[in-house]
Amino acid sequence: MNKLVALLAGVAFSVSAASAWAEEAAGTIAAVDQTTGTVVLEDGTAFAIGEGLSMDGLAPGTEVTVSYEDQGGILVATEIAPAN
Repeated sequence: MNKLVALLAGVAFSVSAASAWAEEAAGTIAAVDQTTGTVVLEDGTAFAIGEGLSMDGLAPGTEVTVSYEDQGGILVATEIAPAN
């Protein structure tokens, strides 16, 4: 029983720690570069598109919310959705 409690506590800690690393930004897309896989917001914030994330439908002028992770100074988008 104690092993089960310790395992569940470890899983809960891992999930909360992982979600603490994710951040969010909102803004209007200024540029999309399909070649380099980047999106730049009007405030100059640039995001690399994360693996498996589609760039379809991303266009300058679109208001979006970007979920991202800072990976060694590179902001990697994990989700991009139209702003509500």
